[in-house]
Amino acid sequence: SQLDSELLWGTYRPNLYFGTRPRLPNTLLSGLMWFGLDETNWQNIRHSCELGDNLSEYGYQRHNGRDFGEQMLRDKDHGVEIKSEFIKVSGDNGGSWAVRFSGQTTADNEEGVALVYYFGLEGNGTMAMNVGKGSAKIVGKTDDLGLFSVRIVPSAKNRFPDVAEKLQSVPELSSVGSKISGIAVSVPKTDIWRAKDVFQREMFISARKKINFIAKHIDPDAAKSGSVLFAMDNDGLKKRGRNLFFTQMVVRGKFSFDVIYECEDRAATIDRKDIDSIVKSRRSAFDHRFEATFGLRGKGFSEKHIDMARDAVSSLVGGIGYFYGSGLVSKDPKPEYGISEDVSEPELSEPYSLFATTPSRPFFPRGFLWDEGFHQLVLGQWDSGICMEIIRSWFATMDADGWIAREQILGSEARSKVPPEFQ
Repeated sequence: SQLDSELLWGTYRPNLYFGTRPRLPNTLLSGLMWFGLDETNWQNIRHSCELGDNLSEYGYQRHNGRDFGEQMLRDKDHGVEIKSEFIKVSGDNGGSWAVRFSGQTTADNEEGVALVYYFGLEGNGTMAMNVGKGSAKIVGKTDDLGLFSVRIVPSAKNRFPDVAEKLQSVPELSSVGSKISGIAVSVPKTDIWRAKDVFQREMFISARKKINFIAKHIDPDAAKSGSVLFAMDNDGLKKRGRNLFFTQMVVRGKFSFDVIYECEDRAATIDRKDIDSIVKSRRSAFDHRFEATFGLRGKGFSEKHIDMARDAVSSLVGGIGYFYGSGLVSKDPKPEYGISEDVSEPELSEPYSLFATTPSRPFFPRGFLWDEGFHQLVLGQWDSGICMEIIRSWFATMDADGWIAREQILGSEARSKVPPEFQ
């Protein structure tokens, strides 16, 4: 249906600071990662929303649930501020989408930051990536999405951190000074969601090789720069069968880069030059619609209160996710609350999907039936179509006895955020 196509792609990985996926099982996932380039921050790569990351701000200031969302990420510990601006254009197979990341490293960050964006294929299909001097391009195909292409394009104004002269123009350190680099790896399809762990492992192997090379052939004391050690070297790009592709931009100061996913529908192409104007138009449309829907300014609320309400609604909408996988379910009748009753050990169910809001992106990034009703009181006013899609999805999880699990922990990624005793 048209509604299914309009809502196929979205920021439906709310457990991540930024991630996209379609509402399809075993499909194409993407996500943002970053880390400061000092001696310790590479061990704490940012990827999934974590309370322990101590970000001073993240969350959507505006998100309409369909084709626009913007948020600010402020990471003092890693010395960087990042703004994400997501747009979507309707077309075949869910249409096309783009996200512009822009920001700057903080004044006290002398080493710079590594920005990473990845695409991984959970299911069947093919992908290949080519990295040039000024951009990277991925082409691929799956049965559900058809042919697609991705461009990752850093701004020409991005600046690589300063590097010792003796480490410049060394063939074995080809990534030093580059606008963009990348790697391609092959992992089990069920491990695409572990992208951060995979990247960290590959980065560590690469860094050790560089340390050894620099110590042996150049100068042991010159191997201390994170921008040299942790920049990727375009490994594995020419090998077939790779299903997880990382692109990386090492920057200091102001920066921006675009990620543009395009379906094969030529009517749904996205020109980089148009992203700013589309964002500006949809931001204005969002603010007009927000006032038309909730009427806060007309009721006399201050701009500060209106901003707070806008952030709250946008964070709710931006927390919508699509989940697919098996849940742990006991086959015995469900005991009433407060009654101790022996039940059989839970077993993995057949995989199924859920489209739902989430109570908390870092702590509860999954569906909760008891919260959903309250969420829909707001979402139903904002977008009744999305509201009904979510309610329909919940009812589809009902078993033969009419029971709906109050908490849905579907798949390994969701279970990774839940202590074993609560799974």
